[in-house]
Amino acid sequence: MSELFNPVDRRRRRLLAGALCWPLAGTAFAVDAAAGPQLSARHAYVGNLDRTLLAREADTPVQIASITKLITASVILAAELPLDEPVRIADDDVRATGNTRSALAVGSRWRREQLLEWMLVTSDNRAAAALARSYPGGWDEFRRDMRALMTQMQLFSFDFGDSSGLSAVNRASARDLGVLLVMLSQQPFFRRLARQGAVGGKANVNRFAHDRSVALLSGKTGFTSAAGYCLAQAEQFGDEVVALVVLHSANREARAQDMNRLRQFAQRSLG
Repeated sequence: MSELFNPVDRRRRRLLAGALCWPLAGTAFAVDAAAGPQLSARHAYVGNLDRTLLAREADTPVQIASITKLITASVILAAELPLDEPVRIADDDVRATGNTRSALAVGSRWRREQLLEWMLVTSDNRAAAALARSYPGGWDEFRRDMRALMTQMQLFSFDFGDSSGLSAVNRASARDLGVLLVMLSQQPFFRRLARQGAVGGKANVNRFAHDRSVALLSGKTGFTSAAGYCLAQAEQFGDEVVALVVLHSANREARAQDMNRLRQFAQRSLG
């Protein structure tokens, strides 16, 4: 696996130290949850590799639904597979995703790069399944590399049962998702797709991708009935990149409201 991401350095260790100190509150960067915004989300995080601004139940691994697709894309890029190689959509991809709706017909062929776009922009589950199935060594090797990549990044709360996020096994903590989003925001690939408006006439599922007042650098929505409504993204606030994560919000509109409240909270805290 290639070195897709910068090695974890002192900034990561400072983040971990901040996580251990956070419940004590007492530093300028440690924010009491009671002083933060009211949220419907059960789990929330605001911070980056240097500071934690807000953490609510942020260290408990919970289901992350389609946010999983960010890791699926990361594994494909880290493996340096040819992005122009065609991949055929198979019946196995339909079965692997429980016959969920897809714009990709069985038998159709798509370049690997196109499947990444369908997966990240429109959250197409069948694209995610095809990327894992066509990986050298198949799903077993793909899952091994998913876990290996997260271990390399020192994000130990992650686990995976599939490449799309439909599996209840797919879990992570809000804090680890925040660290991941900050790191992905350094990659031009994720920056571009985070803001891409549509693929094949299908709109980007993240409403903040369409809001030009949001300096979005990376992000992904997620939903299953068990995971609730989830959203993790990284934004530019002045000269800082900050991750904002809400997991298990009450509904789609509450998820957007939660994220807007976290954005306002981040702006006030950094200002």
